[in-house]
Amino acid sequence: MEIGGPNLINRDGKTVCEFPVHLSSDWGPDSLWFSLDNQFEHLISDRLDAALLALLIPAMDRDEDVHVKGSVSEELFFNLSHGYQELLKTVIPSLNSVEIHAENVEPVRDRASGVATGFSAGVDSYCVLADYYYNDPPSELTVTHLLYNNVGSHSDGGERLFRERFERLRPTAEEIGLPFISVNSNMDKFYNRFSFQQTHTPRNTAVAMLLQGGIGTFLYGSTFDYENISVKPIYDMAYTDPIALPLLSTGGIDSRAVGSEYTRVEKTLNIAGLEDSHDSLDICVRTGSAENCSECWKCRRTLLTLEIAGLLDRYDNIFDMDTYRDGREYYMAEVLASYDPLLEEIVSFAERENFRFPLRSKFLALGVVKPLNTVRSGVDAAASNERLREFIKSHTRGFAVLQ
Repeated sequence: MEIGGPNLINRDGKTVCEFPVHLSSDWGPDSLWFSLDNQFEHLISDRLDAALLALLIPAMDRDEDVHVKGSVSEELFFNLSHGYQELLKTVIPSLNSVEIHAENVEPVRDRASGVATGFSAGVDSYCVLADYYYNDPPSELTVTHLLYNNVGSHSDGGERLFRERFERLRPTAEEIGLPFISVNSNMDKFYNRFSFQQTHTPRNTAVAMLLQGGIGTFLYGSTFDYENISVKPIYDMAYTDPIALPLLSTGGIDSRAVGSEYTRVEKTLNIAGLEDSHDSLDICVRTGSAENCSECWKCRRTLLTLEIAGLLDRYDNIFDMDTYRDGREYYMAEVLASYDPLLEEIVSFAERENFRFPLRSKFLALGVVKPLNTVRSGVDAAASNERLREFIKSHTRGFAVLQ
């Protein structure tokens, strides 16, 4: 794989930053490009750090060494040539080690003052703002720019859903008072053999690297708390973020995962105290609409947490509560049956709050939801059934059927 550029093209009010790509065979596009409004052109770096990071996993997948026809920061070159590849191969065992060659490897000692974070109006992004914008953080860590990327998270909705969601979020960003940068890209075209969930960290961090001309710190909202952080073969790269992000710094940008000091439940409760979130929280994974569907796994997980906390009414305007309640007992059954750490948190939270799950949910979990859940998560069905049996016995004393 050979990567060139960057070439800047002004087109219809947008600046397109293009990196020509030569592949050993016809398995991907002939260029990687990013597009953003002209007013943010001054943020674009002239190094190829962003393209190198964005294309590393595809190169490792196809077992192609990488030749960069331009400048790369010394720190990133070293990390991507060594430790980061080993981390990637652990998470995705099918990947191969590759060699990276660059025309110019240069130390970078000047770092811009801008601080960026991704903003999707989800729980993680609002939690970042709570700590690094609203609550008087140190000036060098105070968020100055919000990013909204199209690098694969919109699935089948693609560019249409990317634009719809951005326009829906724009008034919220204006209310917050920060520049909101929409970055479109064809990066996903290189990742057709990988899910976004398994590769989101380098995809999103590559966008921040593109903007090193004005962004010197990138805060990436971490999904999991420290207790669950690990490097192993896994479906979601978020498990590695606090370990991986420091390897994606360049000297020109400090990349760091933030928020792992909180559990998912704690994050949800934290952001419920932010009025800005009450009319704009956007967590849905459905691709048909920019609205919250109120019935996908992510909507239900958040709504159940809010229900247990007694805060559901704060979000009446952006969720269909009737839709949520229609499937509520079935979802609770899945939660009770799961070994997913984020759902286990909810069960523990319910116990602390003396929240009682419906008996119907407990019985449903034994016979209906459990097999589906264990197949999806890879948890041993017998062990999971035994765990649920003990849980139900402890919550339904006197039911002989559970003995």
